[in-house]
Amino acid sequence: MKEIYYTYNNEAIASCILLSVLNKVDKLDVARSCLILPFLLDDRTVNYLAKTQGQNLSIEQLVKDQPRLFVSFNKRYVSLLPITINALMILSKSNQIIIGSEIVRTETFTFDNANLGGRFSKIESVIPDFIDMLEKYTTSKLYKVLKIQL
Repeated sequence: MKEIYYTYNNEAIASCILLSVLNKVDKLDVARSCLILPFLLDDRTVNYLAKTQGQNLSIEQLVKDQPRLFVSFNKRYVSLLPITINALMILSKSNQIIIGSEIVRTETFTFDNANLGGRFSKIESVIPDFIDMLEKYTTSKLYKVLKIQL
């Protein structure tokens, strides 16, 4: 099962998602960047976010409305941590981002002409609402609300 999970959630799609998020924010702290993939690589979460677009959700509301998505959130977080780190390193080595005290993109990367598949298109469509939801919280508050255990 782990091999299937890795094939489905790999550094290629992770890099595209992280670049897409960074296109919409000025900077991102490393700890917060580790929360992106457990949300956006989970099809159930993306489907829920797509269904509720424009409703200005909070993390608490999302956890309350969809508790089954968050029973395994910490497991997804831990499983996707190496993929997040690898994707960030790939983006850094290819000069797409600079990692310092925060992660900053070097230039805007557009996906307009690229056909990266239906899954990525759906993920990319929910990123603005996802960012709005996360920006309401400090990183430490997000880790507490999501009950991340390292």
